[in-house]
Amino acid sequence: KYFSIIPLILLSLFTGCENEEIIDSTTSYNEQLVVQSELIANSIFPGVRLTKTLPLGIPWNIQNAEVKDATLYLRKNGVQIIPLHYNTEGIYEPLNNFTLLENEVYELFGERDKQSFYAKTIIPRTPIVNSTNFNFSGKYLEAIVRSFEHEVYAAIWIITSGNNISADNFYSVSVPEIISETSTINVRSSSLPDEYLTSTYNSRRAIQVFSFDHSFNDYFNTSAEGEAINNPYVKGT
Repeated sequence: KYFSIIPLILLSLFTGCENEEIIDSTTSYNEQLVVQSELIANSIFPGVRLTKTLPLGIPWNIQNAEVKDATLYLRKNGVQIIPLHYNTEGIYEPLNNFTLLENEVYELFGERDKQSFYAKTIIPRTPIVNSTNFNFSGKYLEAIVRSFEHEVYAAIWIITSGNNISADNFYSVSVPEIISETSTINVRSSSLPDEYLTSTYNSRRAIQVFSFDHSFNDYFNTSAEGEAINNPYVKGT
């Protein structure tokens, strides 16, 4: 089982080859905070890293980018408050280690100077796959998966071998419309390259299904369209 929460604040700068624009580095800088954390189910909470963007011309390194003077804490399952304290290289950690479990709810509260930030996530369940199928006409793998509230689903194809080969990205994210005690949803991979469609790979084609916090759908759509990514998400597989 693998779960991760990755709250991100990213800035993207796009420029065309046909135009030039002189940017005044003394007036154009607008500092942004970058909050990062990765959670793995049944492992120890690793802490939260807090850094900041840097002005033009300043090389990025952790000593320049780390933020040491923020106030951070977690709220677990709406009840337990866990203060986080600066340790090193922008990482804030609790005084006592604790183990992360799936289906827990975590809220992150932070404040620095007059800037505050907040993120909330629910660690999804391990995907429950009811059935799988290889769609010969579309050249993709698909699966029917149990669906739950606050979760979305996606999948990749895998060619099993000594070193597994897999798709680079998801084809789409499946978002449940109706949730019930027996609700399911269909997920699919991208199409496999023609070289993996021969009979040699009949027993080596597999599908890997991921479950995500519902906000991953926005993350997937904005990243696919080249927009700024601002949503935290969680995944399980």
